[in-house]
Amino acid sequence: MSRFLTSFAASSVLVASFVHAQTPAALSIYLPAEPLVKEAVINSPLMDMARSKKNAGTARAQSIDAGAAEFTLRSTIQRRQDALLNAQLHESMLSIERPIRMWGKRGLDAQLSKQTQAFVDIEYADAMHEGTRELMRHWFSYLRTLVDDKIAQTQLDLALKMRRLTQVQFKQGEISLLDEQLAIAEYERINAARMVVRAQLQSTSSVFAHRYPSVKLPLDLPEPLGASGRSILPALHESMSVMRQEFLEKNHELNMMRIDAKRLQLVAERASKDRMPDPTVGVFTARERSGAEAISGVLFSFPLAGPAREAHSNAALAEAQAASDKVRLAEQQLGASFDNMWIQFQSKRDAAQGLQLAWKTQAQAAEKTLKAFALGEGNLSQVLMTTRFASENLSAAEHMNLETLELLALIRLDLHQMWDFDE
Repeated sequence: MSRFLTSFAASSVLVASFVHAQTPAALSIYLPAEPLVKEAVINSPLMDMARSKKNAGTARAQSIDAGAAEFTLRSTIQRRQDALLNAQLHESMLSIERPIRMWGKRGLDAQLSKQTQAFVDIEYADAMHEGTRELMRHWFSYLRTLVDDKIAQTQLDLALKMRRLTQVQFKQGEISLLDEQLAIAEYERINAARMVVRAQLQSTSSVFAHRYPSVKLPLDLPEPLGASGRSILPALHESMSVMRQEFLEKNHELNMMRIDAKRLQLVAERASKDRMPDPTVGVFTARERSGAEAISGVLFSFPLAGPAREAHSNAALAEAQAASDKVRLAEQQLGASFDNMWIQFQSKRDAAQGLQLAWKTQAQAAEKTLKAFALGEGNLSQVLMTTRFASENLSAAEHMNLETLELLALIRLDLHQMWDFDE
């Protein structure tokens, strides 16, 4: 009996390891190596797409700076019929002309080009950041199934030993047939649950391996960092308001909106300037009367503005205002989102400590009922119930520890305190 009573104590390695690992200095132990993460994210299809978009955006910014105006080459060939001379005279004209950006439009286009390039750069950085967040989500999904698998294996080992013990006790006449059948049924139930967990582990492992082939998944959890097993869950020492402000300053999504609002403001200013059309100037040369006359001169044209230009300007101004309003809305929403994450971390940190204590208490109760049953006291139903409760509390404590660890990692990631691969 004493051999399998240690199963619950062995399970404490899982809880203790996560409890100790959640100190900031030890967080990296439960995460993949940073160089491997960077390699996996950079070489992912997501970043290939982001690089293509960045190249397209850079080319678009260059085109804005260059302007849409182009040289126009015109050529005219005509035949003149002179009735007095009774002759046909061949004539031709060649001209080259181009619109000229005036009224400060060239300077605005240069600023608009810089803002477009800035938007492209931060969009690429945001794709990199989202790639790391996605990898982290898949990583912790695997860790959760790995924890479930370890707990299921521990439960199965205990159920198998209990089954063998009851078989011996039944043969010796110490327990009834019903108790032996209960032990067999419990073993089969736990074995079926373990098969489901093992399938889930293989599934999440396969998904991760296909998405990130360069990152090797751990086959087991890291060793605990301390021998005491005391709860040393981390605390966020900075206030929520200070961390929220840092989050809002570094958030890529919000910064993209801010840059886009500035860009649309420049677009509105550019559209306002476009109320005054650009003139077109050029030069021409003509050959008339079969070369008897040569003409050269300067071309000048100026469009007469219509109501469409004013409407376009008003629409651009409204769009710029909408973008500014969107920034303010996003600041509120993202600020609330960070507050929720911060509060969730604090509450789950406290809950993890409570669940760990509940598991230890229930594990002690399970050990007592096991010892009592081994001595011929109590009944098997009570043993199975207490051991099941202990296993459920262990699973709850493990998952809460993992959720706390994941929240800590996400907060640090969003604050650019880890895996900061912005280029």
